[in-house]
Amino acid sequence: MQERIPVGFSSPETSGGHRSVALVSGLLQTGPEIALRVVCSLDDFARVAGEWDEFLNRLDPVPLPLMSFWLSSWWKAFGQDRGMEMEFRCAYQGGRLVGIAPLVRQVQRHRGVPVTLLKLAANGHSPYSAIVVDSDLSAADRDVTFRLLSHVAPRELGLFFKIDQSSALKAFLLADTSGFSERVGQKPSIRTPIVNIDQPWDDFYRSRPRTLKKSVNHKLNRFKNHAGLSVNAEPITRVDQRLVSELVTISSRSWKSTIGNDLGSNLKSRQFLLNLIEKLGPSGCITGWIARDRERPVAFELHLTFDGVVYPIRADYDQEYRAVSPGSVLEYTALKHLFDDGTCRQYYTCADDYWYLSHWATDYKDLCTIELYGDSVKLRALHFLEYRVIPKLKPFIKPLRSTGTGSGKHG
Repeated sequence: MQERIPVGFSSPETSGGHRSVALVSGLLQTGPEIALRVVCSLDDFARVAGEWDEFLNRLDPVPLPLMSFWLSSWWKAFGQDRGMEMEFRCAYQGGRLVGIAPLVRQVQRHRGVPVTLLKLAANGHSPYSAIVVDSDLSAADRDVTFRLLSHVAPRELGLFFKIDQSSALKAFLLADTSGFSERVGQKPSIRTPIVNIDQPWDDFYRSRPRTLKKSVNHKLNRFKNHAGLSVNAEPITRVDQRLVSELVTISSRSWKSTIGNDLGSNLKSRQFLLNLIEKLGPSGCITGWIARDRERPVAFELHLTFDGVVYPIRADYDQEYRAVSPGSVLEYTALKHLFDDGTCRQYYTCADDYWYLSHWATDYKDLCTIELYGDSVKLRALHFLEYRVIPKLKPFIKPLRSTGTGSGKHG
C-alpha cells in the first residue's frame, strides 16, 4: 500500500469519502494552523463543491477547468481508467478554504517502469490545470499551503501537467523550499494562442497578417460557391438534441477516426462532452457552430462560454469536405460574431501554437509540465535517467535514425 500521509502531518481520520489531515510542527507558518482535507469520492466532492467554486470565483478569469462542474464531468468520464484514485486536496486556515489541488493517483509505466503517479486531474481535453493558493496569505503561509497541496510521497512521481509558465505553482515547485530541488524536472507543454476581444472587428481583422486574410478570402469564396453549404450557431441545452448526434456523426467522419480519437469511437471523450452538456446546457453557455451541406452536417466548433471567455472545446470536420475548408470558415464566422456581439472578452483557443491559429492570436498562454520524483531508489534512478542520461543521448539518436542504422523502423 502506498504511503499517502504527507510528511509533517498527523495520521488521517477517515470519514465517508475524505480524509482530514492536520498540520503539526516542523513547517514555518505565520498565521493560524493550516489543515488539509483530502476528498476521495465524487459524493464528498459534491459536499465541498460550493466552497470550492466560491474560492475560485475570486480569481480573474475564473479557471474553467478547475471548477467543480468541469472536474466532476471529467472524473465521471475518465476517473475509472485503470484504477485511478481521486485525491482532491483542500487546505484550510481558521476554517476558511485557502487552497485547492485537484489530484488523482494512478499506476502507469514511465520509461517502461511501473510507477505510482500523483498528477493533476487533467488530460488533452483540459485547456490547462493548476494548484491554487490564496494570494492574500503571507509568503510563509503560501509556501506551507503549496507544500501541503503538492506533496509527493517517496514512492510517487508527481506530474503537474499543463500549468502556467508564469504561475506561483511553477515557481514553488522549482524552488528549494519545495523539498524536491534535486529531483525535479521541467518539460515544455503547449503554447496556446489567445484572441483578445477588445476592439471592433474591422480594426482587428485589418491588423491580421496579409497572408491570413488572403487565405481566408479564398476559403470563404470556395465555401460560398459550393451550393447548399451554410453556417449556423445553435444553443445546446440537452444531450438528446439532434445537434449533439450530428456532432458525433461529423467527428466519426473526421481524420480523428483513423486514430480512434473521434467522438464515435472514443467513448470517454463522448461521455465527457455529454456530462458537460448535462451540467451546463440549461444555463445557455454552450453553443454549437455547425456547417451543413443542405441537411448533411459537415463541420462543427463547440463553444463553452464562461466568465467572459469563450473556449472552443471541440472542433471536427468531415474529411470529404476538406477542399472547401469548412473548419476555417466556421472559425472565421464565429470569431467575427464574437467581436460584433461584444459580450465576451477573450477567445481561448484550447490548442497548441498551430500556424493557422497563431495568425489570429493577440496573446499566448505558455504551459509546462513539472515532474517531482520521490525519494525512493527507483524514483531517484528514473530522475537520473530522464534528466541526465537521455538528454545526453538525444544528439546521437537522431543521426543514427536518419541513416537507418539505429533503433528506428529498420531495427
